[in-house]
Amino acid sequence: MSKSEWLYDFSESVAARMEILLREVSSFAELQRIQAIYFRAHFNDSSKIVAKRTGLALQTIRNLHSRWRSEGEKALELKKKGGRHHENLNLEQEEKLIEKHRASAEVGGILEVSQIHQSYEQIMGGKVAKSTTYRMLARHGWRKIAPRPKHPKSDKEAQEAFKKTGKKSLKKREKMPKI
Repeated sequence: MSKSEWLYDFSESVAARMEILLREVSSFAELQRIQAIYFRAHFNDSSKIVAKRTGLALQTIRNLHSRWRSEGEKALELKKKGGRHHENLNLEQEEKLIEKHRASAEVGGILEVSQIHQSYEQIMGGKVAKSTTYRMLARHGWRKIAPRPKHPKSDKEAQEAFKKTGKKSLKKREKMPKI
């Protein structure tokens, strides 16, 4: 195969298929990728010209053309970003772990994160950061609720006495001359 054959191995049938796909485009990124193949197949443009026309980087065009030759239409698919690449437990395993401790919380008891954390560490067979347990609980819709409307050592009489003396002391300050 000569160099010119290798450079222009995109046929008119590829261009026809790209024209069909251009009508079904759902995003701008998808449009650019289809155009990159279409311009190469229909106009026999070089990678530099295709890059200028589409607004994609030259290396992106070269990568896309290379993937097109080896993978076909699969090369047009955009890879999704993100995900749980370093998960210790999958979502089902996490749900089972939480279910073990849910019964005590539903009866009206207090659910302690330390107990769930110990269970998590037993499953993992070693130390796990406590933040991992809190993130797991947040992922499953649990949140920290602290039912404490007043301090356990608060004294209602002392608070009322302070309110009375506090007002008087404010009145005294108002009467004092300003320096």
